[in-house]
Amino acid sequence: MKRYFLVDFEHLQHPNICLNGIENLTENDTVYILFSGEEAGVSFSMMEKINASQAQIFRKSVSKDVNEDAMQYAVGFYMGYIRGKEEDKSYALAVISDEKFGFLPKLEDVNLYACQTISKAVSVMPQYEGTEQKVNSEWEKKFSEIMEGLDIGKGIETEVHKTLKKARETADTIARAAYTQAKVNDLFKGLPQDLADSVYTALKPLLDPDNDSKDNNKDNK
Repeated sequence: MKRYFLVDFEHLQHPNICLNGIENLTENDTVYILFSGEEAGVSFSMMEKINASQAQIFRKSVSKDVNEDAMQYAVGFYMGYIRGKEEDKSYALAVISDEKFGFLPKLEDVNLYACQTISKAVSVMPQYEGTEQKVNSEWEKKFSEIMEGLDIGKGIETEVHKTLKKARETADTIARAAYTQAKVNDLFKGLPQDLADSVYTALKPLLDPDNDSKDNNKDNK
């Protein structure tokens, strides 16, 4: 399923927070950053996240010279553009804004989500078709058991799974741990730190692939 993100940069109180999660988007995602006038720029750390993203990212200037409600019309225009472009194909659309656009609830036939950050939108949007993996390895079975106990939401769980999988492919033990801890802290930014700590602690035994064979030997005895 394709995912689109319309970022209303003008009305966001914390513009650098709204783009959190953009670094985890894929080539199947599209982001339109809508701005008017000389809006405040993004931070260097956010620029790094934008550069790391695999999504298609477009910056679109919206002129307020004609109408004060130009941003609202622009959001509506791009929603219509995406709808026409996709026709009957399955897609999900998120509007990232602090503004309450009155026309949003009326589009019931669209997978539409109104959130204040990209990461929040990703956590509630439908996951891609075909991304559900068949759990057939021991570490993935244990991962699923851990996640059931933590109940952190499907969107974040998917990102944590990607993080753990990538970490296990890293040869250096210290690098594995540092990478995982940093990614978990980033995924849980804005949430209680003890939640991020508990997730990392629970996952730590799964970081080393060598532990898989040790556990299997215990089971076979």
